Amino acid sequence: MWVCLIAAWFMIYNGHIQQAAFDITRGFGIGIGNSFTVGGPEMRITYLGFFSDPNDLGMFIVMCLPFSVFLFYTGNIIAKLVTLMTIAAIIYGVYMTGSRGTLLGAMSVIAAYFFIKRAGAKLILVGALIAPIAATLLAAFGGITSGESSAYGRLDAWYDGTQMLLHNPVFGVGMGNFMDEHGKVAHNSYIHVAAELGVIGYSLWGGALILNMLAGYDLIKKHTDWQAPDDKTQALYDREILVNKALFYAMIGFMVTAFFLSRQFTLTMFIFMGMQTASLVRIIRIRPELAYVFEKRNIFKSIGLAWCIIVAVYLALKVGL
Repeated sequence: MWVCLIAAWFMIYNGHIQQAAFDITRGFGIGIGNSFTVGGPEMRITYLGFFSDPNDLGMFIVMCLPFSVFLFYTGNIIAKLVTLMTIAAIIYGVYMTGSRGTLLGAMSVIAAYFFIKRAGAKLILVGALIAPIAATLLAAFGGITSGESSAYGRLDAWYDGTQMLLHNPVFGVGMGNFMDEHGKVAHNSYIHVAAELGVIGYSLWGGALILNMLAGYDLIKKHTDWQAPDDKTQALYDREILVNKALFYAMIGFMVTAFFLSRQFTLTMFIFMGMQTASLVRIIRIRPELAYVFEKRNIFKSIGLAWCIIVAVYLALKVGL
């Protein structure tokens, strides 16, 4: 987690340098490694490699927010002060990316924490099912875009994606062929995967993503309090639960931002999913009876819930277009 937060600090600092060096005549500011801002006067910050897009950078920064909260609760006084500054830096970084999807992702992480902590299971399930519809309608009315044409361009891409799926249901149109069919990316990772990989591919991708989230949610709601046979095991279990909780909320940040971006195979997702899975495995080693979270019925349940996202978007498009 410290590695991610240190990386986030460097990226945000680099963004600050970029904006401070902004040249109105050139239309961009240069930072470390010749990284530069995009969007002209908007001065949207970037970094190097696959973080050269402000949306990718913003997604990573948002996913680091729960790590800061985790280290605040588990660290000493110095760590608490550092993490408070880190949280402030993350908020500043989200602002500098100029990404509306990133801002919505950050707000969703915070809202999800209080919602999950207070609400019952049925209310949370209803909220999760309504969220894709609300997000689609938000896009329809231009709530996350800079203009009406951008909003409807995004919705057109989503609608074309659903049509690709309907006409090629089993295997989709093929990996990397969405742009050939539509001309632009889908601006929605879920629609993008479903359109390109069909029922089989999306069931694997979406099912794996939702399975981890269901397992994490189950641990948060049902197994946070547990009396271990000895103090060492108790301390190990309590810390691992907190780690898993931080990763769970980090992945909420990914899932929300990915709803407005085509980042379905980004390295960031696989790294964080890998850490989340590893944390779940460590918890199961401490308490083998929790292995039920990966049982067959939960796998099929995850696939079904993943498809609920696609169905919800499709139904909302009928209203939004």
